[in-house]
Amino acid sequence: RNSSQNIPQSDKFRPLHLRYLGYDNLSQDFKILLDKGDTKKEDLENKIYIEENTQTLLKYFFIGLSLPNEKFWVNLRPDSPDNILDPDLEKTDIGRIFLEADLQLKKDTASFTSPQTPEGKAYWDKLYKKAGEFFGSENITIPTITRPWIVPGEIIIREAPDNAYIYKATLKVMLEEDYLRGTTINYSFNDPRLKEMNQYSTQLIKETIIPKLTYEVNTSKRYAQLRQVYYSLILAQWFKQKYPRLSIGNGLKPFPTLDQLTSKE
Repeated sequence: RNSSQNIPQSDKFRPLHLRYLGYDNLSQDFKILLDKGDTKKEDLENKIYIEENTQTLLKYFFIGLSLPNEKFWVNLRPDSPDNILDPDLEKTDIGRIFLEADLQLKKDTASFTSPQTPEGKAYWDKLYKKAGEFFGSENITIPTITRPWIVPGEIIIREAPDNAYIYKATLKVMLEEDYLRGTTINYSFNDPRLKEMNQYSTQLIKETIIPKLTYEVNTSKRYAQLRQVYYSLILAQWFKQKYPRLSIGNGLKPFPTLDQLTSKE
């Protein structure tokens, strides 16, 4: 069954976002093209609206130029409260948007696995059936340790000597253990049956819940800001690779410093 059937149609939304970036090395001028997405006609005709949103999208781009790539992560984990967000990223709007998206992902995961929803009920019915096979009438707590992550998906760019156009850019949702494959993740279970139950739960999540979360992240209005950031960061990444010797404060005419890019909220 198509996962889109479970999503309110009104929640699908393509925000205004950066699609093209050109750079003239001699004049040090940027050229950009915006994809209007599902922006309302009256907003597109409002000069102030366009200017403010363009500045916001460019701000994400400049944050991408200002910070090393390894700083762009967030990890809301109760077992590591001191390691949630890179301190420099935390100062920026991107840090706030990453945190909000990670929290939303956890809420959506909880919603999709809730027995109150059809998919959640099917998930728990299968888990209880498997628990019955393993434990009979024993009273146990079923382990369901799953940590979904939002990570880059497919990116297709048309590149010219001095510009780049994003044909396609998707995000995907993966479980932590798949993204960190080859890294030891310690989920300690005293009973091997509990370990098998957790593996079974993980498999169900991958088959039934992850596709729905991936659909949400790529289409829902709730993740629209994250997708705006994603497009701006892709172009920032292209720029850094194309012009490795240029950076803010090193060959580029003065653009905003990180202090100036600090979140106002």
